[in-house]
Amino acid sequence: MNNWIDSIREQIVKRWINLFWKNPNRLWALKVAASIAFLLIPAELFFHDSFYGTTMALGVVAMALGETDVHPRGRMKSAGLSLILFFMTSSLVGFLYPFPAFFFLLIFIMSFSLTLAGGVNARYQGVTFGTLLIFVYTMLGADASERWFYQPLLYTIGAFAYSVVSILLLRYRPYRLLKEQLARGFHYLAEYIELKADLFPSNPQVQMQIRTQLAQKNIELAQQIETCKNNLYSYSAESSEEVRPTVNLYYQKWFLLQEMQERALSSHEQYDLLSREVGNRELLEGFGQLMRELGKAMHRFGESLLTDQPYKHPLSLEWTLSALQQMLRGEEGEPHYRTLSLLMKNLAGLEKNLREEEMLTAQIDVTVFNSRKPENIRLSSLLNPAHSRFKFAVRLTLSWLLGFGIMQLFHFEKGAWILLTSLIVFQQTYSATRMRLLHRVFGTLIGILLGVTLASLLPTLAGQMLLLVSSIYLFFYWLKKNYVVAAIFITTYVLASFNLLSEQGIAVMFPRIVDTLIGGTIAYLVVRFVWPDWQYKQLPGLLQQAMTKNRRYFESIYEGSVTEEEYLHNRRTAYNADNALTSAWKGMRLEPKNRRQYEESAFTLTNLNHALLSYISAFGVHKHTDSLTQAERIFCGDISTVLAYVTELLSGRSDRSQFETLIHKAHSWEESLEEMQKDPANTRAGLIYNIAHVSRELLVESPSAMLGDLK
Repeated sequence: MNNWIDSIREQIVKRWINLFWKNPNRLWALKVAASIAFLLIPAELFFHDSFYGTTMALGVVAMALGETDVHPRGRMKSAGLSLILFFMTSSLVGFLYPFPAFFFLLIFIMSFSLTLAGGVNARYQGVTFGTLLIFVYTMLGADASERWFYQPLLYTIGAFAYSVVSILLLRYRPYRLLKEQLARGFHYLAEYIELKADLFPSNPQVQMQIRTQLAQKNIELAQQIETCKNNLYSYSAESSEEVRPTVNLYYQKWFLLQEMQERALSSHEQYDLLSREVGNRELLEGFGQLMRELGKAMHRFGESLLTDQPYKHPLSLEWTLSALQQMLRGEEGEPHYRTLSLLMKNLAGLEKNLREEEMLTAQIDVTVFNSRKPENIRLSSLLNPAHSRFKFAVRLTLSWLLGFGIMQLFHFEKGAWILLTSLIVFQQTYSATRMRLLHRVFGTLIGILLGVTLASLLPTLAGQMLLLVSSIYLFFYWLKKNYVVAAIFITTYVLASFNLLSEQGIAVMFPRIVDTLIGGTIAYLVVRFVWPDWQYKQLPGLLQQAMTKNRRYFESIYEGSVTEEEYLHNRRTAYNADNALTSAWKGMRLEPKNRRQYEESAFTLTNLNHALLSYISAFGVHKHTDSLTQAERIFCGDISTVLAYVTELLSGRSDRSQFETLIHKAHSWEESLEEMQKDPANTRAGLIYNIAHVSRELLVESPSAMLGDLK
């Protein structure tokens, strides 16, 4: 009997791990759905009034969408602050909603102050967003509430119930969220290396498409590494001395992720040259297969973090690596042997990182990071019309005031959806707002069709409750994966809520479409015409910053005078600068045509900067293998001089008389490097050649995209 019970328990634990620990989105969705079910079902059974259950459910949603802290103590602080703000905000809305003039003033004060305060740090950003949601939810339920305190109290109860579930689960596994963020980073890294495998071999027609996909995936990876950094800093700030050694282990995982990012991002040769000039096609296919095996292993490593199960290094990866090394030895003496052997060392290093989880952590004083704290921006610095957060607060406030004005003018009964749509659709940039608007409208229309169908198939009270709980589960499951799908299910959730409240879920769908379109249009027009931050104005500064960071990263490698911690910092900031530049370029492509100034030259420089970073990364991967020769160091110094001058060109502060001299010198590099490569001691001359080639191209292209021309 005991064996049978143990077997059942083991199966339940195994299924729980596979369904939820391995998939954080499912766990998040389950927490929300379970909290709502726990509140909704008793409310229906005991009070026979759906207003109580659906209102508490909205409190759950607002709290879940606004939670950010990864430490149990930090989450308790943010939950306490949220509960206070939820009750106060809902109470103010309830009191002043019947008085349009006073309510207009309340919208102005609350929307501007909360949006601005959200720029201070990640905690406040989540708390203030949840509070703005409560503001709109209270407007939606104002007519259904008999007493002023019903909504504030019910929202607070719902938010409290979810907080209890979330905090208890976090206390049960206090490092779970750190593991989730790190695991997501390794999954992004795996997807990146799997995409890169398609380049071995490839033809020029597909290479541009693959590189575009790699750039997008690299943005996600770099952003995730920054998220991990902020979460680690936050966890360190809240942790006691006793648990610091455990937190340090997660710092080491973070360092490992960054070293593997450098290896994955590195380029040892132009891919079209490899595909065209390497005669042994099976060898190139072997490199692609090795990368795919590495990707699978990285996914497995990420899952081991989530499940606390030991990582099992796949034998297939070791076999593939061994077979490819044997094949490469047969190519010794071929023109590309040196380049391919460096690539092999790089991939073998990735395999060793996974197998032994090794990194040069001995040179990094991990305890230094224990005193780091999450970045806080002073509120006084946000009160600056030039700051992007100030502009964002002004735009959102204006859109809400316009939306409320339209509500009053046309007497929209549920016009608060206009404000809700503006809040959800509004993003920091025009391009992001435009994409969110399209996704929101498209998802809402599909959600109405699906919701009407399901509501007809499930006409009973139990059926509508099932539709509501399942819809909110699917909304949270898809929210971070695909916003269109998430918008579909939040629409079916709204329909089920109104069916429970008044059996008029279908009737309110048409007004919801109208309000969604109005709110989205207001958001679009405001972000288009009020203080627009066109990307072509941002690109020159981002180009300068990216070039400066790349040069500093490059100098960290060949000068060898920085500590390991400084090297990590220089590398990470170079990656972040490149991703900011790439994101701005991608955003500019979605902006109005008359705002895409100097599009071609900006595209060229953005691609060249990314290529430069990839070649510098390859150089950095091999910085510990051998010391550079004197000839290699001198050449690196010449390249650094050119990169510094390119930065000056972009800023418009360069001495133009030096341009011809540097151009002439750069054109002689190829001959000098070919001479260097004849000496076997110059093992990294090929890598330096690639960096020099791109640096020369940047020098040639930069005068056409000087800062003064791009303004």
